[in-house]
Formats: sequence, structure tokens, C-alpha cells
Amino acid sequence: MRPVQECQLSGSGYRKNNEALDPARALWESEDLEEVKRLVTLYPLLAHKATAGKVTYGPQTGRPKHEIKNATDVHKHYSALMDYFTVNDEVRMDLQQLKIVRDWKMVRNRVRQNWLLLNSNDDETVRDVTAASFRLADEGDWKAALKTIDDGLFGVGPATASMILSLRYPTIAPYSEEAFRVAGIPSSKYTLKEYEIFHELMNNKADNIGCTPRDLEQAIYAAVYESY
Repeated sequence: MRPVQECQLSGSGYRKNNEALDPARALWESEDLEEVKRLVTLYPLLAHKATAGKVTYGPQTGRPKHEIKNATDVHKHYSALMDYFTVNDEVRMDLQQLKIVRDWKMVRNRVRQNWLLLNSNDDETVRDVTAASFRLADEGDWKAALKTIDDGLFGVGPATASMILSLRYPTIAPYSEEAFRVAGIPSSKYTLKEYEIFHELMNNKADNIGCTPRDLEQAIYAAVYESY
């Protein structure tokens, strides 16, 4: 069993394994910048360790399943995307890059049965929608940027949209299950309104600590999986 599955009890999330979040909750309460820095440094290694193994998933029973034979390779591809989107001035994402974001979101958390729906987007639409979203975010309107992706791409909700934008913007934290629970949101329907609440919580806490919200999300994830 992959450590992610063991920690999250193979699909139950943290509802039945709530104590797994205790190290991350302690980090949240401590507001310890040095500990955040330590965990961010460890994040690539821990992400590799936590997601190691084969992942198989499909949208509905009876339809072909998609398999990622080496989940840790997805993190390498995602990290390369972050490097690219950070340094380039005008950016857009193609369908293959969007699949990398989806796959990394999947392997680092629980498998969800409808994630292959994203594949139905055509490449031109993905390019146009993400280009428009990045332009809005560059102008400072992250809410409109998030909504543009949520409205414009099939099978992509606020959580995946936040992970797309976090590739370029350190002030936008991915809407991960570990982070929203540690921030004080007990459960989520993954709506835009809920993400706005999460965004404010993460930015306020990051300001208190002296780090970025994106780094804080990585530190929370690393704190959970350091003991696994």
C-alpha cells in the first residue's frame, strides 16, 4: 500500500484518521518559520516517499482504467512545470501539461473516480482558457483567474485550478485536503466560495509566519507525511 493510502485509509481521507494531521496542526499553531523552511526543504523527498508506487484509477465502473506505473515521476514533471511557469513572461498550458497537474494532484492525495473527465478537453481550449486565467492573475485578479479555469475546462474544479495557478503564483496555495483541514475547514465541497475562505486563512497565516502560502501548504503536507 502506498503511504498516501495508508495515511488516508485508502479513500476515507482524514475523516477516520484525523490524528495523522496532528503534526501539521502543531506547525500551524506554532507559526515557526524555521520549521516551515525545514519542511519545505524536505517536501520533494517526502512527496516522493509518500506517493511511491503504482496508481490505477478510472472514471466509472466498466470504463478503461488509467495507470501511472511510477507515481513519483509525476512529481518531477510537476516540479519542471513550476520552474517553467515561474520564469516565463507569457504562459499558457496545453492539455498534456494539464494532465500532469491532474496526475500530481491525484497521486499526492486520494484517487477520485471522475478525474479522467479532464481528458475530454481539447488542446486549443486548454491553451485559451489557461492563457486568459494567467493574464487575469498577472493583473492581480486571482478570483477571476480561478473562476475562468473552473468555468472554462471540463472536469476541472477549484482545487485543480488552484494547483494550476500555484505553479506561477506563490500567494496561491493548492486547495489540498491536508491544508484546508489544518486551516480549520472541517470538510469541503470544493467550491469557489470555500476556496476564497481557504485563500484568506492561508494568506493570513503565511503573513504571520513570514512565508508564502504555497510554501505553507507544502510544509503542511510534509509535516503529515514525515512520520510515514
